[in-house]
Amino acid sequence: MAQNCDSYAALDLGSNSFHLLIASFQDGKLRVIDRHKDIVRLAAGLDDDGCLSEDAQIRAIESLTKMADRLRGVPRRQIRIVGTNTLRAASNANEFMAKAEAVLGLPINIISGTEEARLVYLGVANDFSPEKQRRLVIDIGGGSTELVIGTNTPRQLESLPMGCVSFSMRYFKNGDISEKAFKKAVNAARQMIGPYVEPFRDQWDEAVGSSGTIRSIGKILTEQKFSDAGYISAEGLEKLKDQLLATDTSRNLAIPGLGDDRKEVFIGGFAVLYAIFQELDMQGLHVSAYAIREGIIHDLAGRLNHRDRREDTIKQFIIQYGIDSAQGGRIADLCARLLPSVTAYISTPQHEAEPLLRWAAQLHELGLAVAHGGYHKHGAYIIGNADMPGFSRQEQARLSFLVANHRRKPKQPSTLTYGVTADWPLICVLRLACILYRRRQPKKLPEGISLSSTGAEELTLSIPEDWLSINPLIAADLDDEADLLNKSLNIKLSIERKN
Repeated sequence: MAQNCDSYAALDLGSNSFHLLIASFQDGKLRVIDRHKDIVRLAAGLDDDGCLSEDAQIRAIESLTKMADRLRGVPRRQIRIVGTNTLRAASNANEFMAKAEAVLGLPINIISGTEEARLVYLGVANDFSPEKQRRLVIDIGGGSTELVIGTNTPRQLESLPMGCVSFSMRYFKNGDISEKAFKKAVNAARQMIGPYVEPFRDQWDEAVGSSGTIRSIGKILTEQKFSDAGYISAEGLEKLKDQLLATDTSRNLAIPGLGDDRKEVFIGGFAVLYAIFQELDMQGLHVSAYAIREGIIHDLAGRLNHRDRREDTIKQFIIQYGIDSAQGGRIADLCARLLPSVTAYISTPQHEAEPLLRWAAQLHELGLAVAHGGYHKHGAYIIGNADMPGFSRQEQARLSFLVANHRRKPKQPSTLTYGVTADWPLICVLRLACILYRRRQPKKLPEGISLSSTGAEELTLSIPEDWLSINPLIAADLDDEADLLNKSLNIKLSIERKN
């Protein structure tokens, strides 16, 4: 299908299904251009060691080959591909990601459970008129379930490792259904939900559910007149439970409204929702047609139109950790000034390099909140492991790597982190900016300071001689830096003193 520059695409690599949504905006509302869904059952391919089977990978690659064809014509920057619970958990996710990205020609972003919850909420919130009432959003996926409370924005987010595929495989092996197995599944789900009940209890005015499991349950209850259209009632759930337990195997489920493609994993997802109703003492919830795909597109459009959630996260971190924002701002401005001199030699796309470098400059002193000694390591650890709304795992890892290497001896990235490469010219820009503002001077640096490069390993920093003469400690630091870069990375940094 032909696209245009106004179209956006979201590809959700879920644990049960792969969903593609291509849409544009009309009067602030999504206008769907194309949808495609493949049942992949990725979570079913995980063995006891968390390894994704070859068969599951083949199914996934076959689906992505079709998706790649449909994505042609959508501007590259307006496409976002996310991986959720199964790719978070798979021990060989890196191997699969390399194959998948080769087929798609685009990067896959693995997102945390709380980021998944945020995007689900963003999608569902745009399915309803903006209201100030508190809303509980529930999304039951193939491998995880997200619970979110908020108004126009999420306030409380949780992601729990229970989903329609994982629970169906664990408690209803071979599709066998029994009252005993159902009780075990419900109790297991209640145990997972239990620790999070109090922050959620009585904290919403309206409950909304999204995802295939919830939409299927809503459709079944409507067709059998167990609940009003677009609504799931506690009473309706009880009637559906009786129907399910009257069947011995999922293959024999003959319930009006239940599609054949969902029979295999329906009982596990139903058990999860039943447990949520019990734990939160729910009387019912509305069914939303929107889910994470719509949230991804709204989030992506925001990034490209100066409403980037990541910027808000950086600001929150600056406040939370008491970072000197003036110093971070000075270094960020200098990085922006020096960056063009190395863009020809960096592997990070320029539209990603600029904000990444700015955020690293703003957060480079984050670790001082822990300890002064080795603060670059403390900051890198926090960035790499904290919940950072708007960021994917790879984006956090790249940002962490920059902060870890803004001072002291440079270290290569871990081979365990997929998608993170050592973009040393980018790191050199940050290191030099930090050295030049070592005195934390509020004055802007002389215009005569400039950086040039003839290659990734050939940098020249030009500085007025009179400025260096009144800043001898910075001059000494620059000489030390040149020696360190040469010995550690074989990068030649020349300090050119100008009259």
